[in-house]
Amino acid sequence: MAITHTQTVTGLTIVNNSDNIVSEVTVQTVSVDDSDPTTLTIQGDDTIGITTEGVTTSTSGFVSYGSLTQSTILNWTEVSNYLASSNTKINQEAWIESVKTPPTPSHVQKDLPF
Repeated sequence: MAITHTQTVTGLTIVNNSDNIVSEVTVQTVSVDDSDPTTLTIQGDDTIGITTEGVTTSTSGFVSYGSLTQSTILNWTEVSNYLASSNTKINQEAWIESVKTPPTPSHVQKDLPF
């Protein structure tokens, strides 16, 4: 069956001044296998640092804090590049597969022969 991934911005940290320039983004990735969503769901977070040096409210392309959307943030180059290289999806897919098909244990208990 198929594993789907949903990425949601769950937190923003800003530079502590009146400009409200975002310095860090937290993105939660939820991975679900549709064969058994109740059991085969896992989530993980990525925290992504955003370059703020030289950024002001008059910087070309600047979006004010109040106008930010999830789509805008997920499409920022630093965020999208980080998520593209993150192992979160790979690790979560591996966990789902290990739950669906547990590895054979290398040692097992055996009844006593007497």
